[in-house]
Order: sequence, then C-alpha cells, then structure tokens
Amino acid sequence: MRNFIRPQALKRILLWREVLVGAGASALGLWWAAGGAGIMRWVGVALAFGGVAILREGLLRLRRPPDGGGAGIVSVTERQITYLSGPGGGAVSVDRLGLVAIECSAGGAAVWHLADRDGNNVAIPADAENAGALYDALSPLPGLGQEELLRAAREQGAGRRVLWRATPDRLG
Repeated sequence: MRNFIRPQALKRILLWREVLVGAGASALGLWWAAGGAGIMRWVGVALAFGGVAILREGLLRLRRPPDGGGAGIVSVTERQITYLSGPGGGAVSVDRLGLVAIECSAGGAAVWHLADRDGNNVAIPADAENAGALYDALSPLPGLGQEELLRAAREQGAGRRVLWRATPDRLG
C-alpha cells in the first residue's frame, strides 16, 4: 500500500487523519441519528458527539508548529516530561511544575522552559523530536490550555514570556 501512494501524499493524509476520522464519524453519527429508530438514534447522537471531539482535537494538532529536526527527544510518560539530549537534558513532573515559560529568539526556534518546585529546570527546543507532546502534557494545568500554548509558540516577538506559574501551597 505504501508503494501505491506517493510519500508526500501519504504524509499529507497522515497529517489530516484525525480530522478525516472525526468528520467521518460525525457524518455517520448524524446519519444514524436522523434516520435511525430506537437505540440506533442514540448511538448516532453519541457517535456524532465523539466525532466532533476527535475533529476538534485534530484541528488543534494541525495548528501546532512542526516538531522534529532539532536537538534532543521529548518523552512524556505518566505525567513526567523527560528531555534527552547530548548537551543536556532533564526531567520534571507535571504534578510538581512551578513555572512554564517560552523563550523566542529572532532567528532560532522557540525554547520551552519548565521548572518544578524541587528546583529542577529543563529547557526544551520547540523543534525537538516529539516536542508536540508538550501541548498535551501541559494543557491540563489550571488556566493554561492548548489555545494559549499554540498562541505563545506562534508569536514572533523575541524574549521570554511566563505562560503559567503555580500558586503557592497553603497550609491548613
């Protein structure tokens, strides 16, 4: 099958796969909801809602800057963000994060700066392999969603901006 489709076309199709699956599921669900009877009508409604959720997530992923080609590899496992690189690297837990910032330079790629409450700091280039996983890992933080992360990654102005800071723990 891979020899049947040109590599450029296959790459484009795979880029849009979530959007296509979401649109197809929504269309099928609406068709079942409109023409079905009994339980099939409710299955169609549920499928349509699920398709819309998949479609929304696919559109958000399409808006992300491309990753890969930069230094290092990002891994997110069980709410731990790990950055492996020759010149450095590190790991921080999403549950212990204290600061999320992004630094943009005039000519280079953006760099994500993550610091936890234990004093661990990690600087991750936005073009590192699998850096797109940061959007999914960081978006559950209170007050920080994928829209804010996408907007910050796409801004062209040079400088460092703090996107999120943890509230201090309260006693009692």
